Amino acid sequence: MHDQPSTTLAANRLEKAHCRTCPVVRDCVPNLRARGRAITLRPQQAHRELQQARALQQTDEWKERHKVRAGMEGTVSEGVHSCDLCRSRYRGLAKTSLQHQLTGAALNLARINAHIIRTRFP
Repeated sequence: MHDQPSTTLAANRLEKAHCRTCPVVRDCVPNLRARGRAITLRPQQAHRELQQARALQQTDEWKERHKVRAGMEGTVSEGVHSCDLCRSRYRGLAKTSLQHQLTGAALNLARINAHIIRTRFP
């Protein structure tokens, strides 16, 4: 479940003075000197759905499915950071598509080169 901006949230802040007297303050507030504790409360149904989604993410089946997405996100991130894929150099779908295909080929060649170097010179 993704947090939707339309979800009603209740945000509360406890001041440092309130937290100092608590016996478990070290477990709750990472840096008491900087600020107190902020707590965000969701509606009960939204909280239940969030807990169910988090529990689902701990299953082996979900982790296996997520590996594919994580691999794709890594590839896209590599293209964005090393080849500036956020912006096209050209106008028009045909030229932009060609740019993406050539960028993908360049990334593949760079990965092949890195693999060869690693296997040749461990």
